[in-house]
Amino acid sequence: MKSARTKLVYVNHPLNNLSPDFMVKSAWVSTAIALILTLPPLGIFVALFQTTESLLLAAPVGFGFHFLLITLAGKISSTLSALFED
Repeated sequence: MKSARTKLVYVNHPLNNLSPDFMVKSAWVSTAIALILTLPPLGIFVALFQTTESLLLAAPVGFGFHFLLITLAGKISSTLSALFED
């Protein structure tokens, strides 16, 4: 017995209406957010771990700063989007 496959058909084709400028801007903003959310907490973690040699101190501070930045990600994204405007 052969089963019929369901095919999804998009009425508006949302991806066909995206301009290349929008795609490039999205890539830059996403890359910048990824760097902002990961590199500073990683630097703080490594610096604290190297200076104090205490994983119990460095890990919570690094993770705490990382999650603080995640809570601010919406504002960071809006600011970066405004910077990359034409």
